Order: sequence, then C-alpha cells, then structure tokens
Amino acid sequence: MDGASREAIPPFREQAWEFVASVSNGASLRGLALVLLGGVVLMLPDATTSVAQFVSVVALGAAGLMDVFYALTGRRWLGRRSNRVLAFIRGLVSLVIVTLLIGIEQLFPEAGPVTLSGVIAALGVYVAARGLIAIIGALLRRGQPGSLPRLAGGGVALVGGVLAAGFPETIASAVLVSTAVVAMITGFILIAWGLRRADRGSELDPAQASIPQVLWDWVRGSDIGDDARGTQVEALYFENPGRHQKLGTWWVMLALSVAIATYAVLADSTAVVIGAMLVAPLMTPIVALAGALVNGWARRALHSAGLVGAGVVGSVALAYGLAAWSPVAITFSTNSQITSRVTPTTVDMLIALAAGAAGAYATVNTRVSSSIAGVAIAVALVPPLAVAGVSLSEARIGDAGGALLLFLTNFVAIVLAACAVFVLTGFARPSALSKEPRRVLLTLAPFVILAGLILLPLMFASEGQLSRSAQERSTERAVQDWLGEDSGFVIQDIVVNTDGVRVTIEGAGDPPDLSVLQSDLASVFPLAGAPALQLVVIPVTVTELPAPSTE
Repeated sequence: MDGASREAIPPFREQAWEFVASVSNGASLRGLALVLLGGVVLMLPDATTSVAQFVSVVALGAAGLMDVFYALTGRRWLGRRSNRVLAFIRGLVSLVIVTLLIGIEQLFPEAGPVTLSGVIAALGVYVAARGLIAIIGALLRRGQPGSLPRLAGGGVALVGGVLAAGFPETIASAVLVSTAVVAMITGFILIAWGLRRADRGSELDPAQASIPQVLWDWVRGSDIGDDARGTQVEALYFENPGRHQKLGTWWVMLALSVAIATYAVLADSTAVVIGAMLVAPLMTPIVALAGALVNGWARRALHSAGLVGAGVVGSVALAYGLAAWSPVAITFSTNSQITSRVTPTTVDMLIALAAGAAGAYATVNTRVSSSIAGVAIAVALVPPLAVAGVSLSEARIGDAGGALLLFLTNFVAIVLAACAVFVLTGFARPSALSKEPRRVLLTLAPFVILAGLILLPLMFASEGQLSRSAQERSTERAVQDWLGEDSGFVIQDIVVNTDGVRVTIEGAGDPPDLSVLQSDLASVFPLAGAPALQLVVIPVTVTELPAPSTE
C-alpha cells in the first residue's frame, strides 16, 4: 500500500541530469547525431536531394574503380574476393554510368541538368547488372559453399535494381525517407543503449565500439529469456497440449470474422467492418511466422505459413459462398468498401509495415494490451479477403486480383516489419542470430524478393495516381486562366480520365470559347495532345427586386 501511494518519479532536474550523464558517451552521442541527421533529411528535402545526388555519383565511381583495381591487381580494398572477370565487367559498367551522368549535360544540353531521379535510375541499372552477374556466378558454381546466399543476394539486387530503374522518382524519395527513418531508429537505439548501460552496465567500451557492435550488444541485452519466450510461444503457436482445441477455436473465430466482414462489404458499412477487424484471428499465425523465421524454427515456420495459406483459401471461399447466396445487389462502382481495396498502392504497404511493427511489439511487451496487436494487423487482412470473395461471386476477376494483391502486400510487409521488431526487442534468440546468421538471412530473402515483386504493380498504381493528380492540378490552373480573374464562374469539379477531361463550372452568363481551353490543355498532355473536353455549366439565375417605396 505504501509503495502504491508513494510517488517513485524523481524530480525533473534529477531526471534531466541522469539523462545527460547516461548519454554522455561516444555511442549515444553518435546516436544523437544520427537522430538529428535523419530529422534534417526529413525536414529539408531539397537540400538533401542535392547532397544525395553527389554522394551517389561519388560512391558509384569509387565502387567502379575498386572493382577495376581488383580485376587488374588481384588486391581488394573492401568486400570479398570474387571472379576477377566479373569484377572487371562490373567496374566498367559503373565507370561508364558515372561518365554518362557527369557528361550528359554537355553532350545533350537540351536534356537539362542531371536530377536525383536520373542518378537513381542509373544506379538501378548498375545494381540490377550486379545482381544478374551474381545470379549467373551462383548458377555456375551451384553446389559449392556460398552459392545459395549469393543467389539470394543476387535476386534481391536484381529486383531492387529493376524497381529503381523503372520508378526512379518514387524510389529516390523512398530511399531518402527510408534512410532518414533508419538513421533515426538507429540513433534512438544508441541513445537507449546508453541509458540501459547506466542502469545495468556493459562490457562494451562506447568510445571504441562501432555502431554494429553497439546494436548487437543491444540485441543481446534485450533478450527476454527462455521463460518469457516460452510464454509467447504458447500464445503464438498451436502446439500440444490442446493443439486441436486451439486450432478449432482459431477456425471458428476466423469464420465468424469473415462472415461479419463479408456482410459489412455487402452493406457498405465501415462500422461493421471494424467489428470484423476486432475479432479476426489472422494476426496470430502471421506474427508467429515472423517469430519462427528470426529464431530458426523451421517446423513452426512451415506450420504457420500453411495455416495462413489455408486461412486465406477458406476465407475467400466462405466470402464467395455468402455473397453468392446474398439477396443484396452489389454496386461495385459506388461501394466504398470495395473500391478502396481493389487498387492497392505503396501507401498500403507503408500502413502494413507500421501495423506489423505495432503487432510484433505488442506481442513481446506485456505492458501493451494484446487486443492492440489484433486490431493493428487485422485492419489490413480480413476485409481484402472478403472483397476478393465478393468479387469472385460476381465474376469480377480484376477486382478480386486487386484485393488479393492488397492482402499479399500486407502479409509480406507485416512479416518483414515483425521480424525486425522481434530482433530488436529480444524475442529472437541471440544464439540463433549469432550462430546461424546466414540461415536466418536466407529464410528472409524470399520475403524481401517477394516484397520487391509486389512493389511493381503497387508503384504502377501509385505512379498513375500521382500523374493523374498532377494533370488535374495543371488542368485546374489552365481553366482558371481560361476563365480569367474577373469571371463570374466558379470551378466545381475537374475529372481527368482516359476518356478526356470533364470540367464543371457554376455561374451566370456565357463561358469563354471552349476551343481556346482545349488548345491550352495540349501543354498539360504533351504526349497525347489536346484531350477530348466536356464542359458542364451549372447556371445561376440572379433575380433582383428593389425595395418598395415608403412614400
């Protein structure tokens, strides 16, 4: 009772002094610098773009020179020894790309200065070439030690390079933001390591230790122990005793959540969809899969992946049957529950990454309610499966494919985010990470490659939305110029699609000549030329009545 009534929070001045004393070491100060650097990158995108462009060109040139030097002399400054012929080819490709980047403005003045997007596209070609060479080398040396990791690494590099070359602007922004976020997370971990070192101590010298050494010391010190890990294993995996009862309960809850979600989609009810999210149990095997991957539990990983696959098939089949027998007429073009889940974009993957991190953290942290994990993850899993089943019941294969792509996006992103959180929060066994790091990386490589492949259609959709939004903004400016500053018309709506442009204005009088606007819009659509144009005028009638005479 005394402990509950006595406040154990020290005064603010004492807290501040303890914090300063705890982080006054080399590692934590580097962490503070990383946090500040990441914040600057996020807050000053224009300046960061110029710096990133310069650093990328210099790094690519340095890599090319080192590869050529190694191929000619047999001595390597950095990295592993490899086939000298392949290294020479890589080096030449790198130097050719750098030369083109530096001299393109002089060779083609009409092209303008090189932008960061151009540099990223060139780097994408380089990385893809290196990945392809690594794959070829691994296939030529198949059966030899190290061929499988080289094959996995080459696959990751090839997919990443293709993405960078195909979507340079999107990848440039993603790389900058991701680098800043990773730098800030690393910085916060270094600061937290300093605080924990003040409480528990550490054999690591912060003045001499590198950042990877500090991170590994953090991972070892975060180990939750076998007892706590055993408790989490019992909650995540359907094992004896009571294995069949656990599985039966899981299937019952999954069927009920899918039924709720399906009828919510048919009724176009967001509130009922939220109810399905609250009871959906799909988060359990997905988080369990991530936990098995980072701990090297092959049998548990296979069982969890199989349970997820069976759950997906069963959910889509159940939603299909319920929708086929439902008397509700479905309007796919106006049903918000359907339209919001059949065209996934990269934003959906970002949401899933955050959901996976939240769910994994709530799993290992006993201070966080377990229901938060279910809500955080199920929000992006059950509704797409219901939409897929409903779409299949109406033979709308395209919509069903989009909904399944959204589910697959969320599934892969959640697994990857949960793996990272499990490593940093101590659920992953340090012994497994230190003794079998290659095995853990090999099990994660297929998910990274799959995430890259999924990003292709997502980026196509995102690029289309961004392009359409830019065209709508440019069209709006053109319409404003066409109407003039003293116009009595007000723009109500502008729609840009494959059929052309539809402009809706409201006001009194006659609008200007429409052919003038059509010719002005030719600059907005330089490739297609002047678009088909539809003008909708909402008339406004003004009636004035003078005040009655008082005489």
